[in-house]
Amino acid sequence: MNSASINSAHLPARLTDRLSTLGLGIAGSVLCWLAFPPVSWSWLAWIAPVPWLLLVRTETLPGRRPYWKLWLSGMVFWLLAVHWIRLPHPLNHLALLALAGYLGIYLSLFVALSRIGLHQLKIPLAIIAPVVWTGLDYIRAHFLTGFLMGSLAHTQYQSPRVIQIADLVGEYGVTFLIIFIAACVTEIISSSRKEKLIYGSSALALLAGTIVYGHQKQLDLALQTKSPVVQQRIALIQGNTLADWKSDPAKQQSIMDEYWKLSLDAVKTSRERDGRAVDLVVWPETAFRQTLWMAEEGNQPQSELVHESHFTAAQEILTELTKQLGCAVLVGIDRVEVAPGDEETLSYRGFNSSVLVDKFGETLAIYDKMHLVPFGEFIPFADWFPVLYQLTPLSGGAESGKRPVAMTVGEVVYSPNICYETVVPHLIRQQFEHLMEVEYVRPDILINLTNDAWYWGSSELDMHLACSVFRAVEMRTPVLITANGGLSAHVDDFGHIVALSLRQKPEFLLVDLDIPQDSTSLPVYPSFYASQGDWFAALCMVCCVVLAVVAAWNWFMDRGSNPRDASRRG
Repeated sequence: MNSASINSAHLPARLTDRLSTLGLGIAGSVLCWLAFPPVSWSWLAWIAPVPWLLLVRTETLPGRRPYWKLWLSGMVFWLLAVHWIRLPHPLNHLALLALAGYLGIYLSLFVALSRIGLHQLKIPLAIIAPVVWTGLDYIRAHFLTGFLMGSLAHTQYQSPRVIQIADLVGEYGVTFLIIFIAACVTEIISSSRKEKLIYGSSALALLAGTIVYGHQKQLDLALQTKSPVVQQRIALIQGNTLADWKSDPAKQQSIMDEYWKLSLDAVKTSRERDGRAVDLVVWPETAFRQTLWMAEEGNQPQSELVHESHFTAAQEILTELTKQLGCAVLVGIDRVEVAPGDEETLSYRGFNSSVLVDKFGETLAIYDKMHLVPFGEFIPFADWFPVLYQLTPLSGGAESGKRPVAMTVGEVVYSPNICYETVVPHLIRQQFEHLMEVEYVRPDILINLTNDAWYWGSSELDMHLACSVFRAVEMRTPVLITANGGLSAHVDDFGHIVALSLRQKPEFLLVDLDIPQDSTSLPVYPSFYASQGDWFAALCMVCCVVLAVVAAWNWFMDRGSNPRDASRRG
């Protein structure tokens, strides 16, 4: 081995000794953050994890308590990436610290488990690092209700050719690819000339294969015969009502007035453009400010307990809205279900819902949000400690819906979801599967109703949009987004953003969709991911569990040795 190779091989040790665990940890955090909105240097994501990977590769982690320093470094990334969590309410600064503190743990776990695989099991860095990262992302998407916003894959949401592999392995496959490339770069920095060639060619081959697959997939789908076709025009209505926690009747009416006027303008503009009528008008999450009261099935309450007008008010307004628009409407709405309580009292259950009403004013379907947001729609453990609600602006917790709903307008089937449900890939996939397997219907369009005005036009809007781009590719189904405060969008089944609103501006998008009609008697899954789910990420998660067992066994066997040295060795 020549002197150049020897110097290259010792480079990770020299870097870690000079920069320390904390220095390299924070360097990786800042570089990764720069790849996300608002900076959006997406190309940086392919090399940003290198400082963390150098810590995996070095023989001994420098300094005292290295994993505490890695936790702090991970926390720095999340404080930067999801800083907008603090914006809805002053108390959310505490929620931001709690969320960043929890998510920061994953960087420590990544380095620790990767070091077990690399140094003890002798698995190459380019294999163990992407497997561990992907497995931990899978855990993050499920643990504590799940939160996958800020996935490294999301940095590539504007690179359609790269993300087409999501129809095979979900967004996790794109994350795996990014870490694989970064691991190869790390090895190129650290290895001999022969190894540099191997890792460089491996990285180029996998990236090229991904791009070729993406190009060919888009070409194949574009050339497919799609007939007969049903055409539908949808008006996505975006108001810009700044969200707050006050219940002011005058403000509630002004919200309704804004959305009502925008809806009328959308219908008028459609007819003036080409004479076509709008088939469906969509309002965002909770934009319809008259609560929809409903009695529990088979338990109509006595009129002296709750006046009948409560149950008719919302329906009367919805009927008038559809009458003026001349088309069906899908609106986000607060829903209250009334049921008998104890000793001639009533119990009330609140839902964050969407309701579809046809052009004659008849309610066709109601979807209740299934995946609630902690600290936004409920307070964890508040069922045990109700006093927690007195410390927050929330008056009480919403309840989660039980099942997805297929909403049909004409011959087109919509599958609605609300707010952050698009952040959790397995939820959208499970909803799709339920409709296919239980109701024997395949959704033609996924539609997200959200209120992102809480975040004042920040980078949250872009990060939320990125989630919908991946859901469209994974399910090979167009996604429509209608968002109070933006960003409303039309994303096609390739992940292309066909139409996009401005942020914090009242407007509407007129979206024309040609929906192919399947002639088969039973619906067919549109992608491998749609039918098989997160098999790839789950396999990576199993590998993480195995590595954790190995680490626990080694700790048990070495517990008589110096615990500080054991932790530094990984």
